[in-house]
Amino acid sequence: MSTFAEWQPVYAAHGLATFPVRIEGSQKRPMAKNYLRTGRPYSDRLARQFPEAEAFGFALGARTKITVLDCDSKDERILAYAMTRHGKTPLVVRSGSGNYQAWYRHNGERRHIRPDPRLPVDFLGGGFVVAPPSRGTKSNYQIIAGSLDDLDRLPPLQNFVAEANAEVISMGRRNDALWKHCMRQCRSCDDFAALLDVAETFNCQSLNPPLAADEVVKAARSAWSATERGRNRFGQIGAFLTIEETLEMASDPHLLTLLAWLRAQNSPTSKFLIADGLAEKLGWSLPQLRRCRKALQVIGRIEMIRPPARGCAALYRWNTSQSGNGLSKSVGHATGLEAPGPKRCRGSVIEDSLSKSIGHCQTGSAEHRRAA
Repeated sequence: MSTFAEWQPVYAAHGLATFPVRIEGSQKRPMAKNYLRTGRPYSDRLARQFPEAEAFGFALGARTKITVLDCDSKDERILAYAMTRHGKTPLVVRSGSGNYQAWYRHNGERRHIRPDPRLPVDFLGGGFVVAPPSRGTKSNYQIIAGSLDDLDRLPPLQNFVAEANAEVISMGRRNDALWKHCMRQCRSCDDFAALLDVAETFNCQSLNPPLAADEVVKAARSAWSATERGRNRFGQIGAFLTIEETLEMASDPHLLTLLAWLRAQNSPTSKFLIADGLAEKLGWSLPQLRRCRKALQVIGRIEMIRPPARGCAALYRWNTSQSGNGLSKSVGHATGLEAPGPKRCRGSVIEDSLSKSIGHCQTGSAEHRRAA
């Protein structure tokens, strides 16, 4: 008889409906659909359906009234410190990898991954936990303090404030919301296991009802693959060009480059300068920059809203009458404030922009000022 088949009725007698889990390396995948809503009849059926399962788990949170303090370390001192801080509990488990879990009475907590970045401790008030004596990667899960008889007298966590409820995403938008969340978080995760943990947390906290485990893994794997292939654009700053624009300017790569650079630097509502000093930044000649700057006005991508004057560059904005501007998120180079008008500028007249600086009004040389 398998571990799950043997222990499923034992846990059921203590009010916990369990389901089979497949453990592969650091990944733990429930083998049943809708596992977070498993009840006693469904659990009984799963025990017959998966007679060879050697690992099993149960849902955490309001349904089972259990929260787990998950200590991702083999150091008993970290567990002791966490229990001193959040209260002692009679039921402690050692996981198959040798880490520790302390079980508490659920009191409204949700999943909190590393709320204190100094400690490798998670608070699992949602999702699921693998239960002893499941067969883990290195050894079996085991209860090292207390027994299942202590489930009825678990204490709540102390010195812990549950976070306010986040926006709950209902059916129809769950898969897309989970995938986008994974894409945004991917670069802050060291490996796929870390991203999967982020996905499971979001699934339990923000999706109602939570997605099945295989859907969570699918979304996380898709985001991880896109990031590895360099196709994850979420959170990145850049420029978007339509196919029509690319074809239109393919014969003039300098013009296409200037348009892309301006879009990456300026938001759709920005007013900005295209200073002569930009030629040096791009490695161009000054005539090349001036030609492209003029061409962008001619084809209607930008428009001049203030002509150049003495010591002041011309001011531009995007031509909103053009469709498909493809403007990106601003990185801070653009300014939303109109620069001083020509009447407030003094000094020499610079043809269309400043000679060296980018985006600043400067007066002419000392010689010109004396001449004035």
